[in-house]
Amino acid sequence: MEKKDAYKLIDDLFIVKTEKGNENLIYIADPSKNKIIRLLNLKEVEANVSKAVQKYIRFLNEDNKENLSKIELFAFLLKVKLYIEYISRYLLGYMLFDEHEQLEKDITPAFIIAEYLLSKEHLSEEDKSIIKDAKLFDKLYSSIKDVTFKMTVFDIKYIYLNFNLTLKAYLKA
Repeated sequence: MEKKDAYKLIDDLFIVKTEKGNENLIYIADPSKNKIIRLLNLKEVEANVSKAVQKYIRFLNEDNKENLSKIELFAFLLKVKLYIEYISRYLLGYMLFDEHEQLEKDITPAFIIAEYLLSKEHLSEEDKSIIKDAKLFDKLYSSIKDVTFKMTVFDIKYIYLNFNLTLKAYLKA
């Protein structure tokens, strides 16, 4: 997947790459006055999200090579969901409620985050095609929508089971 310099999450919220190569989350507070607020360096988001995802994946204890691809796809979707959660928690004080709700509830920002992460992650071609399929992405993402930064082993295993069932139903169809 090709890299872009900007990803539009919602109307006034973007992931942009600076001239120095840093990736930041920016919010256009007042488009008429070109008032831009730099909110987050995405390295911070990546560090916090990766730590949580690694912890959750350890909960699954999967050694079966057949399931490793599913776990990689699950981990990728966890990353997308936790990116959205981290960003939305951080933005509470900056955005209007409608914008905040759109970021959390609408599937489009999650799909854009997935596109952004695909340019960085090493997934199999099969997993990439699953992520790029908007309808399937919506179904799979919906199966993990309850993930947060503070989950128990039982919760993660239950969510993984739901994800796995959703994926199997798609692959059989």
